[in-house]
Amino acid sequence: MDERLIEIAFPIKQTSLDSVHEKMCHAGHIKAVHSWPARRPLAACRAALIATLLPDPGNAEERKKVLERLGGRLVKRYRKKKLPEGHTEEQTIEETEGGILHWGRESSEDLNWFREKILEAYGGRAPKVLDPFAGGGAIPLEAMRLGCEVTAIDINPVAWFILKCTLEYPQRFANQLSPFPTFTYESLEFMKSYFKAKGFKDAALRVQLESLGLNSHGEKTSQPQLTGIKVDVASVEADLAWHVRAWSWWILQKAKADLESFYPIIDGKPSVAYLWARTITCKNCRATVPLLKTRWLRKKDNKRVVLTMTPNEDKTGVVFGVQNDVPRGKGSAAQRRDHDKQLGGGTMSRSGNTCPCCGTIMTMEDISLESQRGRIGTIMTAVVIDVQSGKEYRVPTENEISMVAEAEQVLPKFLAEIPFGLPEESVPQGASRSSGGSPFTVYLYGLTRWCDLFTSRQLLVLSVFVKHTREAFKALYNEGYSPEWAEAIIAYLACIINKIADYNSSLVAWQPSGAKGGHTFERWALPIKWDFVENNVLESDSGGWEGITDWITVPLTGSLINATRCAPTPVIRRESAINISGDIDVIITDPPYYDAIQYVVM
Repeated sequence: MDERLIEIAFPIKQTSLDSVHEKMCHAGHIKAVHSWPARRPLAACRAALIATLLPDPGNAEERKKVLERLGGRLVKRYRKKKLPEGHTEEQTIEETEGGILHWGRESSEDLNWFREKILEAYGGRAPKVLDPFAGGGAIPLEAMRLGCEVTAIDINPVAWFILKCTLEYPQRFANQLSPFPTFTYESLEFMKSYFKAKGFKDAALRVQLESLGLNSHGEKTSQPQLTGIKVDVASVEADLAWHVRAWSWWILQKAKADLESFYPIIDGKPSVAYLWARTITCKNCRATVPLLKTRWLRKKDNKRVVLTMTPNEDKTGVVFGVQNDVPRGKGSAAQRRDHDKQLGGGTMSRSGNTCPCCGTIMTMEDISLESQRGRIGTIMTAVVIDVQSGKEYRVPTENEISMVAEAEQVLPKFLAEIPFGLPEESVPQGASRSSGGSPFTVYLYGLTRWCDLFTSRQLLVLSVFVKHTREAFKALYNEGYSPEWAEAIIAYLACIINKIADYNSSLVAWQPSGAKGGHTFERWALPIKWDFVENNVLESDSGGWEGITDWITVPLTGSLINATRCAPTPVIRRESAINISGDIDVIITDPPYYDAIQYVVM
């Protein structure tokens, strides 16, 4: 083949802009299925593959047309940005217009044009692309989008698992439908969500439900009572994504029976999250001191809520409260920031922790020594509840606090029902390449094992969901699923459990601006979090089982199916060394880059 396009020209500016934009896109993206520490932008991989597979046109005019079809045109946009002082300023930004690199524009006539050109360049056959360090699968996914025969290799077992979930299963089960399992036909809740997703509502929705013998109360009727409205009864054969949702729903119902008592509902308002702080004993007055980075619970223009903290009568600890409608500060932006810092500041600073009872400062060295001796504790500071108007905050009740101790008592029972029991392996220690320090600072504060990163109730949640996911694997075969369907479904259920672990550990910080928790691997390190959030996985919209199920199945419904359906079934291998045969057309990869290892629950 003549010189490749990438050797002569490349739309680097457009690729960079669209890669930055893609980083802000989450729903439906490949990264939603499973986290990977070296996730590469799809836009950059798509551009690099096309420019590598295609020959250079040979003249400047044709080359310009190809690059414009690929990366689009650079245009300037004007937008207004709100400044802290309340003023606005006009900013000029560069964006791309057209092309196939921008997230959301990858499927177009231009993409079809590139597929045809690639086939033409290889004599009408699909070129064979090898990625020997496939990692999270960005490069092989984009090669499949272009219709190539893909071989993806990685020695890391997590990478191999991710490749199966993002490349093989979506391609293998594209356009395949299968009847729902029998339990779904008896659930008004599940079937209603299915038909609503199909676009049915009101009377048309009732027709669909009654066609299954379900009335408005979810009860089975012997004779469906169809209304006079003329509506075709929809098929209840579903794709892979909906089968994953069905079995996820099955697991959730089983888990609710085991876990609901550990999340008490107070005054008819379900809790969605519990806020915690680690504690230490003051070296001067011996009071129990909470280690808080901030006391802000909600910090938005329309809602400002702060956690109050005052010493108790005998000054052996503190009493928490919740202050709503916190007033704003006055003056300049800097003065307002200082006002908010003083109003919602915690006990922790860079120098250490200040005791609210006597004012003594304990240094970070003091805290580290106490932690390593097992003298660090936890205290529940506030509860986040769900109401019609949004989220509200209150102090925890004695019953809610006691539930954590009860969870610790029943935990051994559930651990005995799953393989390997408590995850007592050591947390890794190592130096960061960028700073020379350790990214695993939890080790310095007594959290030396993986199980130390979770509260007892979080460990109970993981144990229960692992138990019922393993039961689901047996139930899949009892329902008559083929081994291929069962393997794919259980793989995505394992992905859900992995995200449950990511969003539900004691290293997840509460985010006052968004009124939700973050997740453990916000960056590829395990830094200590002095105050953290514990989600109610049965209710939470952030870190809850249902929300994570939707998060994982959305790309399986759309972007992954669309990207892989035009390609032959990929070859996915887990090897440390390969023999590169002469029939490979293109070898394209990025260097192996493993910052962290995650474990897949199977």
